[in-house]
Amino acid sequence: MPESTIQFAVPLVIAAAQSGLSPETKVTNQVVREGSFELDTSADGALLFFTPEGERAWVNGWDPKPMCPPQAAVAFKANAVFRVDQDGERSLWTIVEADLQEHIAEYIYVVDGERLSRVLVQIQPLGAKRCRVRVRYVHTAISDAI
Repeated sequence: MPESTIQFAVPLVIAAAQSGLSPETKVTNQVVREGSFELDTSADGALLFFTPEGERAWVNGWDPKPMCPPQAAVAFKANAVFRVDQDGERSLWTIVEADLQEHIAEYIYVVDGERLSRVLVQIQPLGAKRCRVRVRYVHTAISDAI
């Protein structure tokens, strides 16, 4: 049974030294979404669902295009870069961590002019054929339009 999702929003003030504005002038919103659920598969098998290529099987319209390294499919390795055009948004993704042994996938992506997001997927084995998937998103608005 899935655990309940925890959601909260925190205002993030950009320092005047970084933005050239006073802290009262520029405020960016940051939202954290996280939750977990269990799957009837091994941790090794579950992690494959959260790779750029693995998500094709279950995310409608997900079609990552490799940028670096330039090849036919997105490499699941740190520092690989890919683009996704989905639901009217164009986003650029970087793989921060791709650890098959520790069952961790971490990404940072940006939707130009809208938001920067960090995604962390951690998978905990609960047995040979069962695991818990924990997912955490941190979305930071990078414009006043959101």
